[in-house]
Amino acid sequence: MAIQSNDPKITLVAGGYPLFVNGKIAGGIGVGGGTEQLDCEIAEYILKEFEKLK
Repeated sequence: MAIQSNDPKITLVAGGYPLFVNGKIAGGIGVGGGTEQLDCEIAEYILKEFEKLK
């Protein structure tokens, strides 16, 4: 996955996800070092766990 975005303030890469709290971006996570698929799977697992904390 190439780095891409229509907004110069945002960079999209595999394994990178924003964290939302009350509909607003509160932070982000980035997972890298594996394959694109593995990085995304790990990051998505983290997002699910984050949602449980709210």
